[in-house]
Amino acid sequence: MGSSSQKGTFLANERLFSAELLPPTDGIRPQARRLLETAVVAFAERGYHGVSVRDLTGAVGIKPGSFYSHYPSKEALLFELQLLGHRSHHAHVRDAVLAAGPSPAAQLRDGMRANVWFQATYPLLTIVANSDLHALSPDNRSRVMGIRHDFGVLLVGVVERGVATNAFDCEHPWLAVYAMGAMGIRVAWWFRERGSAGAETPLSLYPHEATSWIPDEQFSLDEVCDQYADYALRIVGAKTT
Repeated sequence: MGSSSQKGTFLANERLFSAELLPPTDGIRPQARRLLETAVVAFAERGYHGVSVRDLTGAVGIKPGSFYSHYPSKEALLFELQLLGHRSHHAHVRDAVLAAGPSPAAQLRDGMRANVWFQATYPLLTIVANSDLHALSPDNRSRVMGIRHDFGVLLVGVVERGVATNAFDCEHPWLAVYAMGAMGIRVAWWFRERGSAGAETPLSLYPHEATSWIPDEQFSLDEVCDQYADYALRIVGAKTT
């Protein structure tokens, strides 16, 4: 596929997801953010190795050499996306857990809701953050994996407090958190909020097809978050009082 065709596809997808590409960013110049927005669409659609610097700059409308005034390499841009996604996600879930009060059940419910909300709200960032980790250098990958580990520690701590207080019946907290994390991540691949119809691309065709497989139902984001929170409580054997 030539660069002009790639450019058209990337821009069409940016229009489709323009309100939900990236979380807020502070201290990033507008053109650098534009490159991040273009990259998150392109990488989600074609994979990191399927996109060149020339593809990205062509879609943004700048010369290839101008890219390097913002990022020293394509991998550095991917690393910026990975940090943005993982840090924003962790902060969103952490804040929800801290605001939930002392009950482990409430903390897990609100933490899982926040987890699913973030991944459904920023689906392309979630896809890139979980599909292109292998493309990072060992040092950069280690930094990102540290954030992922901190997220796991946060939720494992909630589960362990629930076990200690007899609120949960869960023999293996880390396995439970792995299960909850995995099912939450996949929301980014299949869920799109109502009314998000757009161009026929790999980023829109599968989600719309997948939602049609749910018989006679159209779920809102709040409903999906609530349902996944219930699943999480079942996974840890939450006890009703």
